[in-house]
Amino acid sequence: MRFPDAEVITLDLMRHGEPVGGRMLRGTTNHPLSEQGWQQMLGAVSQLMAEGEPPWDAIVTSPLARCREFALWLGEYHDLPVTIEPGLAEMSLGDWEGKTHAEVREAEGVEDRQAALWSDPSRNSPPGGEDVEAFDARVGDAWQGLLAEPPGRHLLVVCHLFVTNAVLHQVLEQPLSRLLTFDLPYAATCRIRHERHTLGDTNLVEWIGR
Repeated sequence: MRFPDAEVITLDLMRHGEPVGGRMLRGTTNHPLSEQGWQQMLGAVSQLMAEGEPPWDAIVTSPLARCREFALWLGEYHDLPVTIEPGLAEMSLGDWEGKTHAEVREAEGVEDRQAALWSDPSRNSPPGGEDVEAFDARVGDAWQGLLAEPPGRHLLVVCHLFVTNAVLHQVLEQPLSRLLTFDLPYAATCRIRHERHTLGDTNLVEWIGR
């Protein structure tokens, strides 16, 4: 703890594992986890548990099946409360939903809007999908809700690639043009420590993408 007598909330963000159908631009397409996806998430959870005991007081999850089903199972298995937070749903990708990266590139021809989105999200949104600025605000509201938890809490937050990026964007206070900085693998975890102290509030990143 960097600030003496600080009140601390610890948040472990976990991206979901591989969904059925493999890699694609999935967004809000509601695919469940594949068998491999379940194994990826079980492996990630086991690395965060000391002597088989979960460190968390509660679990918060996206409403989408690839996050929610694992979170509900884990909560039941370890007798942990689970909250479904709509604000943690993945960005809607509009016309790209359910298509592979190659299919989208082929359909768009020379106009590679995927690359434009990753390069500068502040100027590009998925065609027919969620506005990036609105998405960032939605996730920001959900993040502030998590930080309102009582001191001493340790939460597991099961969510998505773009959502994790949006949270880290909030924590690191990056410009919106750097919203999609982290390309994290399935079941990657990040730990953030929020400390409330006499000088204000500070977010400290313990790791990204373990």
